Amino acid sequence: AMAGIVSALLVGDQAAIERADWDVFRATGVAHLMAISGLHITGLAWLAALCTASVWRRSDVWRSHRPWSLWLPTPQAARLVGLLVALAYAVFTGWGVPAQRTVWMLAVVTVLRWHGKRWPWPQVWLWVCTVVLAVDPWALLQAGFWLSFVAVGVLFASGSPVAEGAAPSPARLGWQRVASALWRTAHSLWREQWLMSVCLAPLSLLLFHQLSVVGIVANLLAVPWVTLVVTPLALAGVVWAPLWSLAAWALQPLAAGLQWLASWPWATLSVAVAPLPVAILGALGGVLLVAPLPPVVRVWGLPLLLPVLLWQAPRPPAGEFE
Repeated sequence: AMAGIVSALLVGDQAAIERADWDVFRATGVAHLMAISGLHITGLAWLAALCTASVWRRSDVWRSHRPWSLWLPTPQAARLVGLLVALAYAVFTGWGVPAQRTVWMLAVVTVLRWHGKRWPWPQVWLWVCTVVLAVDPWALLQAGFWLSFVAVGVLFASGSPVAEGAAPSPARLGWQRVASALWRTAHSLWREQWLMSVCLAPLSLLLFHQLSVVGIVANLLAVPWVTLVVTPLALAGVVWAPLWSLAAWALQPLAAGLQWLASWPWATLSVAVAPLPVAILGALGGVLLVAPLPPVVRVWGLPLLLPVLLWQAPRPPAGEFE
């Protein structure tokens, strides 16, 4: 079973994942991780950019003449390599629609940063949408398009999760700095998962008729583990095959934890699909709850969410059927 998940993470082949495993992934809201998703491609591009920046800055150490950063600034080199790695990985995994969408999004942002453009986030977000739809107009009919762009828009609108001035002081001891960085990272993960759960809940109910109640906890565990541990091991296995076994071994504790969460009696919520006006109001309520507004304004998003969660479809009278 773990070999099938590793295959899905490596080349996007989901055929080897068993039906029971898919049921667990859907019940816990982590099905988006068990394929070639935008999160994996972006994470790989980020790692490539980070390594490139580190090497680029130290190029004068092992070169006797001009360092590389004099003919190409380090940030631009890092973004370019990150984009090329994302493109290569997307092509390697079959150039699927989610992979294409991610590459185009990264390309637009890279071009803007390359030319020093600091546009407001709504303008960047709309430009990315325009490019993706110009390349693939049928994306409007795909659930993944709406989920991914709404998620990115929410993260844009919510701003940075770290308060200004919260960075650790250089005067602190090493363990204090590490503890502070871990706390900020955990707080950031919790905040982002809470934002995604609230904002995407009405959209998930509209598209899939189901909502994972334990999804926020499951994603807090699965997103960093799959993105930073399992997927890099699966990719490194292309160079050294024994790492595939290590990736499968790393998946076992995660799979056990997800099965335990999925076994809870209230792990998922299934409701009838609300009418479109009610669904739109629910989506607005989710956005209002996480918008950077005063709490007295954000709390009004709750009444907009309730009709979506409590909607009951018309039923035949007692003793009759349709």
